[in-house]
Amino acid sequence: MSLNIKDIAKLAGVSPATVSRVINNSGNVNEENKERVLKVLEETGYKPNALARGLIHKKTNTLGIVVPDISNINFSEFVKGIENQARSYDYNIILTTSENNFNKEVECFEMFKEKRVDGIIFSGTRFTEKHKSELDNSTIPFLVFGQNFEHEKIISININNQKAAYDATKLLFSKGAKNIAMIGGPLWDRAAGYDRFMGFLSASVERGLKPNELIYEEGDFTIKSGYNLMKAILNKKKIDAILAANDFMALGAIKCLADLGYSVPNEVQVMGFDDNIIAEIYNPSLTTVKINFYEAGKIAAKAIIDKINKLKVDKYIELKYELVIRKSTI
Repeated sequence: MSLNIKDIAKLAGVSPATVSRVINNSGNVNEENKERVLKVLEETGYKPNALARGLIHKKTNTLGIVVPDISNINFSEFVKGIENQARSYDYNIILTTSENNFNKEVECFEMFKEKRVDGIIFSGTRFTEKHKSELDNSTIPFLVFGQNFEHEKIISININNQKAAYDATKLLFSKGAKNIAMIGGPLWDRAAGYDRFMGFLSASVERGLKPNELIYEEGDFTIKSGYNLMKAILNKKKIDAILAANDFMALGAIKCLADLGYSVPNEVQVMGFDDNIIAEIYNPSLTTVKINFYEAGKIAAKAIIDKINKLKVDKYIELKYELVIRKSTI
């Protein structure tokens, strides 16, 4: 049988108000009554309904999380970092996926509001009018990972994608590459698409290349697009290095090069972005820009919880990255 506060009060020989004060650690309760209540709570294993307590205190200690695809190892690590950090603050999470569908993302926000979450962390690519309207009409703090959306209620957390792509391109030049092409993300994706392209462009122009001499193919972050676009690039121009906007496209490029008889890295060097687990175990192992998604999740969770608790939080939090050199480059 499910117990309630009145049952606990009867067993302890105190009033329901006393039980409530003990559970919520509020108000004055003499030690004898407190001990009696705690003993009954321990013996019965009673736990107050979290939602009911949330309605009373206007907090549920719950975060809503939206990621595009939980099967993607990067997002899995990100969520793991969020959950572990949230747990240390006595917060739970509700996780859902958007499948990169902007309308579904907004539907998730509405569902989270119904669940009375205290804060929302999401990984999005576009900030639409529907997103803006949802935030304008919400009192819940929002944090976006991987983008820098302009809205007073959003905390943004990301690496400096332009600088990271610039450094990656410079690394390839330092290893003897002269004709570098890029397999990028869609340019409407401000961070992983446009900003990474601009880093590649800046380093190439600094090297003395003209923008119209550069080859840039727009992919969709999948292994298949990396494979197909690598083939398209080879049909256009002789190149000696490829920078891909994520590891999956880089691995697709390596597979294509191998199928066509090219030696990696002796004929074509390949560099990726993210440093997921496949990058390290692939043959040849992939040189890449490392983003620590687990740590990003921990940082995101702490930031949103601090915001919920009305502590000072920077509107933009820049994550660290590093270049990891493996066998796909010389």
